[in-house]
Amino acid sequence: MPSVRKPRPLGPFARLLRAIGSVQRVLGWPLRVFGFGLFLTLCVSVLGLVALVHVWTRLEIIRMGYALSNEARINQALVQHGQRLRLELATRKDPATVERVARERLKMAAPDPAAIRVIAARSASRTGNAQ
Repeated sequence: MPSVRKPRPLGPFARLLRAIGSVQRVLGWPLRVFGFGLFLTLCVSVLGLVALVHVWTRLEIIRMGYALSNEARINQALVQHGQRLRLELATRKDPATVERVARERLKMAAPDPAAIRVIAARSASRTGNAQ
């Protein structure tokens, strides 16, 4: 029977070198393939571009949200201003308010009923012939 040589026990440093060599053999094969570096660079670039587009869209969504909120606030202020203006117009159109302003600010008084004269309006046919 031929004698079989027993492997001699390896020290910790030798085991580490053997493990590193195995890892290099497994990981080193893609580097030997011609287009792998180009493929890897392309994949990383595409992944980076997708990440940038994702972040940009999120920032745009946030920016649009702030703009929409601002426009809603402005709209609410304009609606309130319009309501105040309608109320003020209704107040100024009130006959009691008009009479009060005429008496107080403009110093006007009601006319004497004897001084009121009624003037008849001319018809359109008579005014057309006079010309």
